[in-house]
Amino acid sequence: MNCLEARKYINDFIQGNWEEEQCESFLEHMESCKDCREELRITHMIYEGLQSLEGEQEELQLEKSYQNLIEEAHFFIFQNHFFRGLRIVVHSLLFWAVFFSAWYSFYGFIG
Repeated sequence: MNCLEARKYINDFIQGNWEEEQCESFLEHMESCKDCREELRITHMIYEGLQSLEGEQEELQLEKSYQNLIEEAHFFIFQNHFFRGLRIVVHSLLFWAVFFSAWYSFYGFIG
């Protein structure tokens, strides 16, 4: 992801509109680009300030809120990777279970 794409995605990211690949690419870019990271912090600060003015938040804790957002996004990525791996394992187990049950019904138990 380049800076232009990252800056276009900032509002979606702050609002939690995450897609795995885009979110992961965005977080990688944020780790390496100081300017975009600063843009994210400023936009987050504005968003949180507006939420506070609308009465949706009782107390404004910008740094904690920012860290929570980043941690939630990393956890979102972790969950997606974990469940993708789990899905592959389950599909593999199902394949072998069907294969061996078909083998057994065709050839019987050899032993």
